Amino acid sequence: MISTEPARILVVDDTPTNIEVLLGILDRDHEMSFATSGTQALELLQRSQLPDLILLDVMMPDLDGYQVCEQIKSNPQTRDIPVIFVTARTDAQSETRALRSGAVDFIHKPVNSSVVRARVHLHLELRRRTLELERSLAEIARAHEQLQVLWQAIEQSPTSIVITDHQSNIQYVNPYFTRETGYTATEVLGRNPRILQSGLTDQAVFKSMWETLRRGEPWFGELINRRKSGETYWEEVHIAPVKDPRDKIAHYVAVKLNVTERKQTLERLAHMANHDVLTNLPNRALFFERLDQAMGLARRRATRLALLFIDLDKFKPINDTWGHAVGDQVLKEVADRLVGRVRSTDTVGRIGGDEFVILLSEITDAADAAGVAEQIRCVLAQPFLHSSLPLEISASIGIAIYPDHGEDAITLARHADDGMYQAKQSGGDRLRLFQSDP
Repeated sequence: MISTEPARILVVDDTPTNIEVLLGILDRDHEMSFATSGTQALELLQRSQLPDLILLDVMMPDLDGYQVCEQIKSNPQTRDIPVIFVTARTDAQSETRALRSGAVDFIHKPVNSSVVRARVHLHLELRRRTLELERSLAEIARAHEQLQVLWQAIEQSPTSIVITDHQSNIQYVNPYFTRETGYTATEVLGRNPRILQSGLTDQAVFKSMWETLRRGEPWFGELINRRKSGETYWEEVHIAPVKDPRDKIAHYVAVKLNVTERKQTLERLAHMANHDVLTNLPNRALFFERLDQAMGLARRRATRLALLFIDLDKFKPINDTWGHAVGDQVLKEVADRLVGRVRSTDTVGRIGGDEFVILLSEITDAADAAGVAEQIRCVLAQPFLHSSLPLEISASIGIAIYPDHGEDAITLARHADDGMYQAKQSGGDRLRLFQSDP
């Protein structure tokens, strides 16, 4: 029987404001508790009723989130509790470490309430279904009546369910599997589940999966699979080994949930977080991240790169006279013209209202950068048409060269900005290479 009681969620974070935010998002639908340190959380798990899910911060003063998660997963009483990290860390290394420590998901701060609810609901639902399935499978050997109950539950499950023998030959797929994959049961029975492989999942994932399963432990992860039609899709997969009375693995049971829409949503959110909404160019954060990467590469290769700061002249009168809608169209065309004047290996970004930046990688010398800047100045001086009427702007462009004008991003950006200011003070519609004594 499925419990109707609200799920219990434990929030672990040393910042009261973060705890309040999560409680405000989830308190209405769940039974919430919290701990302000990793040590306190582990003590609560020892003496209190176990939660159904844990939301865990990474950076905490006594034990960090990774250490707490590892201790939770090493304890037989708590290892099956799903742990979702909620952290400001967004780098791939942190996410990899989180998953290795036993976490099932990763939510970035500042949190989006809809994303938090969706992820929490997803993992609570997957945990509920997995536990129900595992309990049902354990009852198969006890009674034929229980077998019939289980059969109906699997047949009507809104997730794909696959049962294989110990050699991974498919013995059963439920109706949802056939709807999801396009394969009939007859087409897959006796075959290996690798028929769904798309070739897009990292082989390291499969290696980790089989190492875990052969130890007799359940495995949880994401796979990119391919339908019979050739269409690819993302699945969250929970595979549990089923052992016989001699403690030997007899079967594997896989419960699979299509999460393609969630992955696409995350990709859209990531794109929005790193790109200017109007022009779709990299925003300040992404641009300077690429600048740091390019400078590191240039440092290793002993090459030069150039940073261009571009401020539009006479743009404000367009906004004032024609309105922001026309101004936005001009900014979009400016972005198109800039992208059209640089190489695919260069980067154009927008960091302010009428401020753009360009990263020119692997240039020969300052003259090389100045030549590109002059082309940009000329192309931006060409009229922009609005209702057949020409609108004219120009650009003040500052240039700084790595490593001549700075060996770090902050210094290089400041000097490119100084060059742009010098061009502006000289009347605009010109370019200036940074000089310490103009």
